[in-house]
Amino acid sequence: HVSERGDSERQAVLRDDLVKTTRRTEDEFSSRILSVTQPGNRLLDIGCGTGHIVRQLAMHMKEAYFVGLDISDPMIEISRKNTKGLSNVFLVVADGFCVPFKNSCFDVAITRLADYSLQETHRILRSDGKLLEYGLGPKADKEIAEFFPERIARSNFFFPENLDSWTDEVSERVEKAGFAITSVQEYETIDYHRSEKEVADLIEMVPLVEDFDREKDKTIMWELARKYTEDEGIAITWHYYILEARKH
Repeated sequence: HVSERGDSERQAVLRDDLVKTTRRTEDEFSSRILSVTQPGNRLLDIGCGTGHIVRQLAMHMKEAYFVGLDISDPMIEISRKNTKGLSNVFLVVADGFCVPFKNSCFDVAITRLADYSLQETHRILRSDGKLLEYGLGPKADKEIAEFFPERIARSNFFFPENLDSWTDEVSERVEKAGFAITSVQEYETIDYHRSEKEVADLIEMVPLVEDFDREKDKTIMWELARKYTEDEGIAITWHYYILEARKH
């Protein structure tokens, strides 16, 4: 199953490069995680990707234990490099829908833009354990959706049933799994990409567009860049939420 759903080596390399070169940071998310994590706690990052968040957390809080889980072998390989030398980080190749840990063995579970099971997360958290989920808002990457309306990879966008109450939709899903919502906050920023290549890297990395081909889609990319280029670069909307909840 790992090879079927996990990110490819190319996606892993693109993601690592993009995190290191764009202005987007996970500082807000990391701050919120650290605010609920105590010394001695065990934290599970479900879908840890290239390990940047785990690395940041582990460096800030050396007396807690951080486990990064991802279904993709290439992602975990890069995570190992990014967290080298951190003795409080442990990495495992596993599926977020079938977490290989016992009941009630983690104090905090976090996830960022990952496919995972809320039921499994509920199971591995201790009573009163904390969940922090970083997810997509409906305006995320809207410029790309505008230029590829027939080919957007719908599973990698968020299309709520009701745009005015989309945070309720997010909360209900988490509550049904047995969590009590503490807060849901949304954030909207602009990411500035320095070139059409950087936007193409983003599209290919997620992926955001079905059958994307840099050469065949060159004209569309040029039109997108022409419309959304500002002084700082090509402007792409980033819209996300941070949900905090606790296990009943």
